[in-house]
Amino acid sequence: MTYRTPARPRAAIIAVVALAALSPAATASAASGGGLSTQAAPSTAPATAEAPATTEAAPAPTATGPSPADTTSGTTVQAPGLGTWSAAPSTTVGTPVLVVGQFEAALANRRVQIQRQDARGGWRRATTARVRSNGRFVARWRTRAARYHQLRVVLLNADGSVPAGGAPAGGATARTAGSATTARVAVLAKTKATWYGPGFYGRRTACGQTLTKRTEGVAHRTLPCGTQVEIRRGGRSVVVPVIDRGPFANKADFDLTKNVADAVDVSGVDRVSYIVRDDLPRSR
Repeated sequence: MTYRTPARPRAAIIAVVALAALSPAATASAASGGGLSTQAAPSTAPATAEAPATTEAAPAPTATGPSPADTTSGTTVQAPGLGTWSAAPSTTVGTPVLVVGQFEAALANRRVQIQRQDARGGWRRATTARVRSNGRFVARWRTRAARYHQLRVVLLNADGSVPAGGAPAGGATARTAGSATTARVAVLAKTKATWYGPGFYGRRTACGQTLTKRTEGVAHRTLPCGTQVEIRRGGRSVVVPVIDRGPFANKADFDLTKNVADAVDVSGVDRVSYIVRDDLPRSR
C-alpha cells in the first residue's frame, strides 16, 4: 500500500509568507519611543499606519555640503612675514584637532598659541606649541564640543605673553586679512539615531508644529526647539531643526522624521555623526 504525505494547509503557507514580508525598518520605528512623546505613547500608534493629515509624497531634504565658509578648511593659512599653518578640516570628539605650522627658522623656540572663537566672537586659548629649530610646530587640541570651531594662531611675545589685542600671527597685516587668518574645523560627535513619522502625522510636536510627511526635523531630549543640527552618515549630510522631544528608547539621541532619515539612509537604529550648528540662527 502506498502512503502519500498530506498536503500542508494553505492557511499555514499564507501565514509564513505574511510573516516573512514584515518590514524590520517599520519595527524599529515603532520601537524608537521618540517624537511626540508628550502627545501619545508610540506603542499606541502602529508605525505602519498611513498619515491622516496628508496624502502627497514627501520630498527628501536636500543634502547639504560644506557651507561657503568651509571652503578654506584644511587649506594652508598664510601668516605674513612668519610662514604658514593649517588645521585638519574635521575630527571627532575625543580625537585631537591637529594644527601644524611652518614658520621662519629665526623664530625657533618662540611659542605660538592656538585660539578658538567663542559664541560671543571673542578669542580664547585652546592650546600652545613651541616652534622647533627648523621652524615647524605641531599642536593638538582636544574638545568635547561637537560644533564648528574657528581657530587662529597667535605668535606669542619673546617673554611668552600674548601680544596686545591678541593679534594673530602676522601682526597688523594679518589682522586686516579677516577670515584669511583663521581656519574652520568641524568636530563631530557620534551617536545612534532612529526615525519616526507614520502613525503620528497630523499631531502636534513638543515644539508646537503639526507633523506631516513634509516635516523636516529631529527630536532630541534637551536641545532647545529650533536648534539647527547637522546629521551626517555615509557621505550624506542634512541640516535640520529640533522640532520635538525624544527618543526615549534604543539608547538613541536623535529621532529623525521619515524624510530626513531617508536622506541620510537611516532605516532602523543606526550610527550617525552630528554637529550642533550654533553658528546658524534657530528656526521659528
